[in-house]
Amino acid sequence: VEQLIRMTEGFSYETFLCTAKWEEGQTIISQDFVIRMEPEYGPVPPYDVEKQYRLLKILENTLVPVPRVYWLEKDEKILGKPFFLMEKVEGEIPIPWKTDKRTSFADPAQKERMAEEFVKVLAQIHTVDWESLGLAFLEAPKGPEDYALQEIKRWEEIIERDQLAPQPILAEALCWLKKNIPTAERTTLVHGDYRLGNFIWRDNRIAAFLDWEMTALGDPMSDLGWVCMKRIRGKSPLMSALVDKEVLFQKYEEMAGIKVREESLFFWEVLGYVKLAAVELAGIRACVSGKNPDIRLVTFEVLLLYILDELAGLLGF
Repeated sequence: VEQLIRMTEGFSYETFLCTAKWEEGQTIISQDFVIRMEPEYGPVPPYDVEKQYRLLKILENTLVPVPRVYWLEKDEKILGKPFFLMEKVEGEIPIPWKTDKRTSFADPAQKERMAEEFVKVLAQIHTVDWESLGLAFLEAPKGPEDYALQEIKRWEEIIERDQLAPQPILAEALCWLKKNIPTAERTTLVHGDYRLGNFIWRDNRIAAFLDWEMTALGDPMSDLGWVCMKRIRGKSPLMSALVDKEVLFQKYEEMAGIKVREESLFFWEVLGYVKLAAVELAGIRACVSGKNPDIRLVTFEVLLLYILDELAGLLGF
């Protein structure tokens, strides 16, 4: 291993870039790899590298663009924590509010092409045959309301565990969610964090979609609700700063063959804000407790205020 670099993107899994060299016969092989390691104390628990590794290994044989994974290591004696090794996918991670060496958003035609790819890959995720592929280990919900109930329970428990002071806006939002459970018409693979900034763009296409730690089997409307959140798109009027809402719905229905249920999207948008707030609270707790030394977690307290303000506005508080 010639170099090992800690990558600063993301707040969840620890990610390292390394260059490895080895001999095969008389030939020296050199290749770049990415190491994804469970954090000691991260903001989006629970962590399970084996589940993510198995998922990516299975998706390699589908139309969904994912990085190729090579090796899972659960023995903590090797690097201190479980990890898996995957390919380094070359390309650009487009983020509109960062302009250094990022030109994708300067070209309207390329941005339109990116929007098309963005919707297409979401449709590919939602239409994989998860049963025949062997993704049942992700545990499908038993009833049409179960996934929503599971998500409410998960994030409510994190909020109760990590809040340093009462959170009345979140308490009101959770009461609203419990009274407005949507009925899922189908169960699909859902990404859980489908947005701009989580994919690699190369050769005018999405070369790989990243960050699968919140993936589950559930209501596909949950991903669409996440895409439509104001907090995800910033100041842009476009969904995920990429695509007009009507165009998103039209193309998604054409590509996925799944009807967009707008009455469900509002629920998932509200839950998305609760989810974001829970992540911020977990990050703040990790920071002040000293369990996670990442200094960027200090900013979570400010971000939480924006999230709560937007959530209150969404529900008319």
